[in-house]
This record gives sequence, structure tokens and C-alpha cells, in this order.
Amino acid sequence: MRLHQFAVSGFAYKLTQAQREALLQLLVQMAGVDYEISVEEEAFLVAWATDWSLPLDLTPEQEINESVLLAKFDSFASKVIVLQEMVKLAYQDGHFGNEERAKVNILANRLGMAHFDVLNDIHQWVRDWHDWHYAGEQMLEGDGWTEVIKD
Repeated sequence: MRLHQFAVSGFAYKLTQAQREALLQLLVQMAGVDYEISVEEEAFLVAWATDWSLPLDLTPEQEINESVLLAKFDSFASKVIVLQEMVKLAYQDGHFGNEERAKVNILANRLGMAHFDVLNDIHQWVRDWHDWHYAGEQMLEGDGWTEVIKD
């Protein structure tokens, strides 16, 4: 599934550029949590970095200090955006794997956002969006309608 600009950048417009840069570093770490960055995850990261004019290094040579990066997210909204983007990235290759789920839970805990209902709502938000986007792509391609409605 190819995502359009809003799908990639989502609510990141509500973040500062410094927060976007920190989030991109966290997203790169998230993509590699299962020791492999999929083609879909890479495409998402490239589009995300491009949308916000940020440098992208998919092979960081050193570990990042997550505490310093996470400290940049100081509002409820910015923390929700971080978690939403993490879940959105995790779904790029078609499933939300165990390593990815564990990483989101760790980050949620470190952000003070580990409440089950909040995480569940974020997960459902991303799933609903993916379902909505997929249905829209199918509709635009005419799947199931070309026989009913003739041009």
C-alpha cells in the first residue's frame, strides 16, 4: 500500500522541528528493532524524512540516547503523536510484530503513557486509518464497482 503525504506525516505538523528530528531517530530505531528494516519501513522513513526536510541515516553507527530524545516530548499531544507514529511504522510491513509491540510498550512507559486504554485507542486509531486508506485505494481503483457502474 502506497501512502500519500498526510499518511506519512500525519499529525507531526503539530511538533516542533526538533521534536520531528528526535522522532525520526526513534522511528529508525523502531524499524530496526526486529534486526531488519523492511522495504515498506524504509519507504516510510524516507518519505517521513523528506516531508520534514530531515537527514536520514538508516545505519546509525552509535546507540542513541533515548532518554534525551524522549525528553523533547513534553505534552500529552506530542507523546500521543510519538506512539501513533511508532505504531504506524510498525504496520508498514503488514503486521505489528512482538518486538515492535514490546518497543512501543517500553517507550509508552518511559513517556508516562503506558495506560492500557490509551495504547489501545492509539492502536485502534492506526488500524482504523489503515482500513480506511485501504478501502479508499480499492474504491479509487474501481475494485468491485467496474461492473456495476460503467464509465
